[in-house]
Amino acid sequence: MRIAMVTEGTYPVTTGGVSTWCDQLVTGMDEHEFEVTAIVAAGREPVVWTAPANLRAVRRVPMWADWPKPLRLRTAGRRKAEGLLGTMWDAALGQDVPENHERFGEALRGLAEISATVPIGRLLATRGSIPALLAAWAAQQVPDGARPLHVGEAVLACGLVDRMLALLDVRLGDVDVVHATGNGPSALVGLAHMWRTGTPGVLTEHGVYLRERYLAMSKSSLPWAVRRAVMAFTSALCRLAYRQYPRILPVNRFNARWERLLGATEAQIETVVNGVDPATFTAVESEPAVPTISFVGRIDPLKDLETLIRAFALVREEVPGARLRLFGPVQRSNLPYQQHLQAVADELRLGDSLTWEGPSAGSRPAIEAGSIVALSSISEGLPFTVVEAMMCGRATVNTDVGGVSECLDEEQRTGRLVPARDPRAFADACVELLTDDLLRRRTGRLARQHSLAKFDLQVCLDNYRNQYTRVVASAAEGAFAGVPAAHVPAVDVAALDAQITDGGLTDVDEPAAVPAATAPVLEADELGALDRVG
Repeated sequence: MRIAMVTEGTYPVTTGGVSTWCDQLVTGMDEHEFEVTAIVAAGREPVVWTAPANLRAVRRVPMWADWPKPLRLRTAGRRKAEGLLGTMWDAALGQDVPENHERFGEALRGLAEISATVPIGRLLATRGSIPALLAAWAAQQVPDGARPLHVGEAVLACGLVDRMLALLDVRLGDVDVVHATGNGPSALVGLAHMWRTGTPGVLTEHGVYLRERYLAMSKSSLPWAVRRAVMAFTSALCRLAYRQYPRILPVNRFNARWERLLGATEAQIETVVNGVDPATFTAVESEPAVPTISFVGRIDPLKDLETLIRAFALVREEVPGARLRLFGPVQRSNLPYQQHLQAVADELRLGDSLTWEGPSAGSRPAIEAGSIVALSSISEGLPFTVVEAMMCGRATVNTDVGGVSECLDEEQRTGRLVPARDPRAFADACVELLTDDLLRRRTGRLARQHSLAKFDLQVCLDNYRNQYTRVVASAAEGAFAGVPAAHVPAVDVAALDAQITDGGLTDVDEPAAVPAATAPVLEADELGALDRVG
């Protein structure tokens, strides 16, 4: 079987959990041929993974490279493109009703058809979709007290959205299955190929893309109108993908709840949890000489390392000799964040008890370096860091976000869960494990037993083999020819400002797509309530 894998900011140009998962699929299913289309920032990013023999091609698609030379259509073609852009924006900004869901999908499909002969990127290189957004905004009823959209705001919004639309030009090879490794840009590339060729597709989400964008947007200083426009498009695109992909394969039940809420049907969804190779992650036999907390992952705001550092300062009050070792790469865009973290550490007078260890050759050295392993993220999918540490027999302390709770047992005998952004609670859990040798070792032993039973890599790979076979067979039989457009409960993007105050991204790899920008407003606790739906 030939499989086109579409990634965004992950495999094969960066390390991290999603990249690890991609590599597992490619190397673990060597009976299939893979090609990878990697959506990246500039297009010059080096490949950092060794390509197995069955990886036939890697294409890097830059989202933020210079626009191509503009192309101006004749009058009829220009009117058609402008009409589709107008419909797209009008449907995205309009009421949350099935009619608008369908109109949005038809508009994108029409643009994909145009891209078969005329590159959409070249059409957007002049005015982009700015006139269409201005017209659609003016035609919509805006919330009480909201002013009209300014031209400058439309330029900012379309500067983000049009980069995604240009992905309609991306061509995949002659394949049997398209596997989008996330919603948003990756899913759009897959949709365009599915529309043009009839190839079936599967969609995996490690973190819920739309939820991630809401969280990421909360850090932005962009005007409310820009945030609303960008999130209206993003929401419409994600919901379209849920309606169009025959198989949706979240890595945890938490994601599945969100996907159902946003329009996917029960018949489309099947959870496939991540797996780890027990032969690689054998039980560790020793502990460091001094009580040590180890972190492994990217140095990134989504990991909320400030909470971990502040918690560590509290740990030091009760365990004076404790150390914190931070393993992981720092991407250039996150250097200011690392500098901020160091300033926090300096303020807390942590000195050399905190060390930046840099990238680790796999997670095992970092796991071995700690008495316990810590994960303080704002949001996660089903994190490999936790599963791998458990497989090695290390006790973990984790924030209760995303699918992290699904890694542990309900009684927390295999690890600890604490609320996100709570240094005191995080510190208390660390102190409990660091100061009780019997408890720490028993927790690690139970964690290994639990992970061996639940997260075996071969079971994970067999599940994906079955999914590929099923989607191809069902497409041949026409079983997925008409996935219904389910009604999607409204998520008021204008409600997010009041609800998300700090935010962050869920995925373990940095997305190359829309930079952090905020959503409009959810009432307090509304997003948390949505997390619990289902």
